[in-house]
Amino acid sequence: MVATAKLAPPNSIILVMDPAWRYIPQGHSLIVANRGCLAVGCRAEIDDETEVRLGWDREVDPGAKEAYSGTLKTPTGVVSVRTVLDAEVLVLMVNRTEVGIRVWVNDDHEPDLVIVGVS
Repeated sequence: MVATAKLAPPNSIILVMDPAWRYIPQGHSLIVANRGCLAVGCRAEIDDETEVRLGWDREVDPGAKEAYSGTLKTPTGVVSVRTVLDAEVLVLMVNRTEVGIRVWVNDDHEPDLVIVGVS
């Protein structure tokens, strides 16, 4: 099942992470990552909302090249999409301590669609 939300996240960033992870990656790219968290840039919060989708790869893969592909530590068995203020937006129970993660966006600078696939 694909979970979807529309929001104008604070600082125009969403975090994809295990909720127990406390180290947010730093950088100047659209997507920056560390072992347990991805920070993904979105449409400027004052311009409008960004649609975020979270689901299993096979359910959300739009058939385009992903903007990010890697692994994510999930010590509590959860992948959570959160704001930088730590508000949970979407959640997927994975019951594993590490998952594959892919992200697709519809713009290289200010996407208003972010798709997160878990495998």
